Amino acid sequence: MTLAVGTALSHGAYVIEAWVAEDTIGPVYLAMDVASGQWVQLRVLGSRNPGALPEATARQDFYRYLEQVTALKHPVLPRYLGGFEEEGVCYQAFTNPAGTPLDQLITPTAPLSPQLSLSIIRQLVEALQALRWLGWAGLRLTPDQLWLNPQAQTIVLTGFDLTPGESEPLASPDSVAPEETELVRSLSHLLYLLLTGQQATDTKAPLTVDIRRRYPALPTSVDTALEQGSPRDRALPTIPLTDWVALLPAPETLPAEPQSAEPPSAEPQSSELRPAAQPHDRVSPATVAIASNRESGILSQASAPATAQRSYQPVLALLLTGLTATVGGLGLGFYARLQPPTSSTQERLNPNQSFPALPDWNTNTLWQPWDEAPTVRDRPDYGNAPAGAPPTDFIPEVQEPAAPAPAVAQPEFAPDPLDQAVEPWDSPVEPGVTAEPVPPVAPTPIPEPDAAPALEPVQPPLP
Repeated sequence: MTLAVGTALSHGAYVIEAWVAEDTIGPVYLAMDVASGQWVQLRVLGSRNPGALPEATARQDFYRYLEQVTALKHPVLPRYLGGFEEEGVCYQAFTNPAGTPLDQLITPTAPLSPQLSLSIIRQLVEALQALRWLGWAGLRLTPDQLWLNPQAQTIVLTGFDLTPGESEPLASPDSVAPEETELVRSLSHLLYLLLTGQQATDTKAPLTVDIRRRYPALPTSVDTALEQGSPRDRALPTIPLTDWVALLPAPETLPAEPQSAEPPSAEPQSSELRPAAQPHDRVSPATVAIASNRESGILSQASAPATAQRSYQPVLALLLTGLTATVGGLGLGFYARLQPPTSSTQERLNPNQSFPALPDWNTNTLWQPWDEAPTVRDRPDYGNAPAGAPPTDFIPEVQEPAAPAPAVAQPEFAPDPLDQAVEPWDSPVEPGVTAEPVPPVAPTPIPEPDAAPALEPVQPPLP
């Protein structure tokens, strides 16, 4: 199944940020723990074989087992480890480990040193001894489930998987169970991987052959531990975990530098000139998860920026080249457009220039009468005349008009009839009868207004 970015799980407790990888157990996603604000990793359990999932009670016991593992507070185990179910899917949440998975650090040309390899094995054995009373069923000691912190040289185990059966704790430390023998064989294969950089399942020879060829000075107890931990005639070893780890020498007595598989020679090989790959921490979980292209695990802190730098340099070079070409092309185009073409002679258009007249073009008027319309004339012969022939003058033939003038009768001019009711101007005027003169009537005079009475002076009062 695939979870989209932004999906909220466990009632909004976790929000998916990016897809990380597909490891040995299942798909892993980078998520944000909303409550604590820290990065965590979410793994989908049983996605490859949903039909083999245990019963609901066994799954609940597994989730309680994860809580008990968190309560141990062991440095090799994640600080937080839990599980939940949502819509019928089992999820496992654990704290984002510091460091890089071993499957990214170890290569056949750059294995780990014997001292660091034995230190990792002993740290895992201590964590397994702490988990003995809780059970070992479902543990996966594969390289993609082991995260190495190169600065502190510590390992973190994240391989906890569901099993079809229940995980029962062992009765005593001396008891040998199928889970214990499986862990011993896994530790033997892991030790071979750390020392050689190759998977134990990829070689057909005994594991001690390649180890002895690389490290001739290693104690023979290492050969004994590999032979008893991964026997060729039996499917599972019979040696207990405590006896197997007792065969291993102390890490302080082993070389601190890895040994190349190439035999020594007088001239250094290219692999010897190249420094061994050093593990690094991650920059940030989000950057590492998005830039990851591996099949299992997450890229380290330094490998992600280096990969991004190598991938961005060609892109930046292409962008810079395209920008330079664009600016140069635009500048050249504008220069060619704004600058007129130069020639050896001064050629300009004269607005008053004259053109030779046509042979039958009499006037320059645009309108001509019908009878004076231009006629169809013969085209001159523009053929190639033979060399030395005298030039011939072209004389157009006189032709009749293309069509005769239309014979249309023009109507005669007739004046408009006069209206009989209107008296003509040239008719004689009879004298009219004179009437007796009427004397003018005098106008009625306007009456004058009455004069205002005179006012008598008012005597002032006596004192």
